[in-house]
Amino acid sequence: MGSSDADTIATGRFSRPVSRTAENVSVISAEEIEAHNAHTVSDILKLIPGIQVDLQTGPASVVSITVQGADYNHVLVLFDGIPWNNLMSNFPDLGLIPARIVERIEVSKGAASSSWGPALGGIINIVTKSPEPDRKLSGTISASHGEHNTNDDSGEISGTAGNFGYYLSGGYFGTGGFQPNTNERLRNAYQKLSYEFPGGGRALFSFGYTEVNRGNFAIDQPDITAKEDSWGRRLTFVLSATKPLTEYLDLQLTARHSSNDNRISSEATLPVLYPDTVFRSTLDWDEKISGGSVQLLLHTSNNTLVAGVDLDKDSVSFLRDGERVDKGENRWGFYLNDSFAFGPFSISPGIRYDITGNAGNQWSPSFGATWQVNEQTTVRSYVAKGYSLPSLALDSVEKVWTAQVGVETSAIPHLWLKATLFHNELDALLDDLSTQHQVKEGVETEVRTAPFFHTSFFLGYTFIDARRTSDDSVIPNRPRHLLLLGARYDDGRILDVAVTGRMADLQSDLNGRYGAMVWDGTLTATPWGRGDLMPHFFVTLHNVFDGDQYLTDQFKNPRRWLEGGVRWRF
Repeated sequence: MGSSDADTIATGRFSRPVSRTAENVSVISAEEIEAHNAHTVSDILKLIPGIQVDLQTGPASVVSITVQGADYNHVLVLFDGIPWNNLMSNFPDLGLIPARIVERIEVSKGAASSSWGPALGGIINIVTKSPEPDRKLSGTISASHGEHNTNDDSGEISGTAGNFGYYLSGGYFGTGGFQPNTNERLRNAYQKLSYEFPGGGRALFSFGYTEVNRGNFAIDQPDITAKEDSWGRRLTFVLSATKPLTEYLDLQLTARHSSNDNRISSEATLPVLYPDTVFRSTLDWDEKISGGSVQLLLHTSNNTLVAGVDLDKDSVSFLRDGERVDKGENRWGFYLNDSFAFGPFSISPGIRYDITGNAGNQWSPSFGATWQVNEQTTVRSYVAKGYSLPSLALDSVEKVWTAQVGVETSAIPHLWLKATLFHNELDALLDDLSTQHQVKEGVETEVRTAPFFHTSFFLGYTFIDARRTSDDSVIPNRPRHLLLLGARYDDGRILDVAVTGRMADLQSDLNGRYGAMVWDGTLTATPWGRGDLMPHFFVTLHNVFDGDQYLTDQFKNPRRWLEGGVRWRF
């Protein structure tokens, strides 16, 4: 758990060594994801310091996240380079992305607009699996069953033959629900094809499909009864090609398309006030994003410079007062990002100019610097301006200035340490039905031990002071303290046990409850070793001590529940 797990980080427009990355970035790998038996991306994000995940009603449900106090609609989620946030409210439905197709997730905290445009609070970069390079055929079959009729069944095959590679995956997740009317059925398929050009370069084509039926909640009280159900479908296509033009210059072309169709229906009765009336409503909207990018990458031994253009045509169609409303914008982004190393130092200037259409034009500069004090210690600093667009239907823009300074070291034997101070000044922020100026600042720390008798430990702590500048009041419903504890025993042959505990402390004005640690534990046993065709048996106990951790009592987190399954690789 931590950026030291990675050799390079790709949260910018090109990969950089960790020691030359100025931003505060956390990375989690596929191996860690599997050890914790994550079902969707929302389960994975629970394992990253500084992120608060409200699981709402259960796995694969609609979740709300904050990143160092930045709300979900201020964090850009990228899936194969496509924005996963919707156009209606900038909401990223992270419960729709199955964990099994994820190779790694990289989270950059703080403004990232100089690379990606509307990313006021950072980015979550979801890197999907690529074809297995060394085998013609490999794969995994997995099945699990748990309480509340919860099932997660899937299959994957992957391989490379000559210049062609493939990765194919499909699966089903379903649950009867952990609260009244919170059943879910999630079906998905994903594929990625690759072709290595003779003489260098590569083409990739990926396709993803997800369809979900959810019961979102139900209320059954003397003065009100209500329930809500939803249906959604998400399609993504990405075609990209990278070709070296010279020894030092690469050209990358990308075409992308995604569609997002949603329908939410609800009904409610108020027996005391209106005993004979049933109130029904339907929210129906369709979104499409089509676009492409052209990028030139200049790379030498001490310098990497990228220049590029993004063009996206965004459109949304929705029903309002019985009439269909269509909105659309063409958005351009021009960016220039650099990373230059000289001795133990590196600098990373960047700038981007966005033509957003409805929200005007935006300049987003950034500057980062690192100092590799020695082989064990890196000091980093980063300052950036960023922005977000709250909705395609609005013509407003929210802005931020981010400043960070941090250190990462393994100079103390058997320990890896990382600490980052952060300060975010937010302007024109739409919050609580008003436009506000806010400050969110604090410190984030991570400590991890080296394995000792096959056992390693992890601690992450984040303090966030989020205030309105108008009256210096604390902003409610944002985490103030976040604590993440973890331990893992892995003998490399038979047993792998991963345990995590999460605690959030915040001031809720929505009848929420926090303060308890929520512990999850997964045991994976391979009694006949970890070779091909050897079964991996796993069992997970969620919320071991029945802790409460929810923002509103309408969406309580699941109580203790148990699941188990088996996984085969070939």
